[in-house]
Amino acid sequence: MCVERLRGELLTLLGLHRESDHALTPGAARMRERVSGSRSVGMVLDERTVEMRTEVADVLASWARLVVEERGTKGLRGHDVGSLVSFLRDEVEWIAGHPAAVSFDEEVRRLLQRLGALFGPAPVRGLPLGACVEPECTGTLLAVVRGAAAAPGHVSCDAGHTLPPRQWLMVAGQLARWSK
Repeated sequence: MCVERLRGELLTLLGLHRESDHALTPGAARMRERVSGSRSVGMVLDERTVEMRTEVADVLASWARLVVEERGTKGLRGHDVGSLVSFLRDEVEWIAGHPAAVSFDEEVRRLLQRLGALFGPAPVRGLPLGACVEPECTGTLLAVVRGAAAAPGHVSCDAGHTLPPRQWLMVAGQLARWSK
């Protein structure tokens, strides 16, 4: 079992999970004819996306719980998918030596396949941008892109946090200065 492949797959899983934020609500609301006596419905969520996001969180939490219980490790900073992925990426070498490692690998691949099928066939790639700009973070920034798109879907750190779009230009300027 390749530890680096698993780390990469976990990062891809995180990218797809973040991308699913945009799929939670179906396309733009259309003008509808109001029928007498009908009520407006409010926000409608895409059930498949909600179900898939819940499954991703549940599977990752289950594996994190196994690591914490069997290894007695601490360091799980939160229960959101980003924190779970970061934790599991740090523990992937231990998981690879565990008797259930094959199951972990199969579950991560199954989640990737299901998320990929939900959001289309284009693969998600992380293009390294350089050192993370967050204080005290030793991670690498990645522009996460889908397929052959030139623009990033988002910029995240392989340590698990995401940079909001308002910081992308600042980061681009810093990276340009560092590369000279």
